[in-house]
Amino acid sequence: MALALESMIDIRSLAAVVIRPWLWVTAIGAVLAFAPRRWWTEPPFLPIPDRDVVEWRVTTAYGRSDMTLAPGDVLSYLRWRKTSLKKG
Repeated sequence: MALALESMIDIRSLAAVVIRPWLWVTAIGAVLAFAPRRWWTEPPFLPIPDRDVVEWRVTTAYGRSDMTLAPGDVLSYLRWRKTSLKKG
């Protein structure tokens, strides 16, 4: 089974989040928000977003579904999410 994020997020984006511990909780929340319902009941038992959802999000961000998420864009999204959730 191919993972939905394998071709859309690279090590640079992951590293950008890993070195910013103040964004870890927000990043985990984002992953869980995009995860399918009851992800823990089916293999691989990980909160991996559905490929169609990820492709749609990448297309709305970049205009094409074959792009890799840029580290700066990932960080901007997480900062926005963190700020937005505090206001809500």
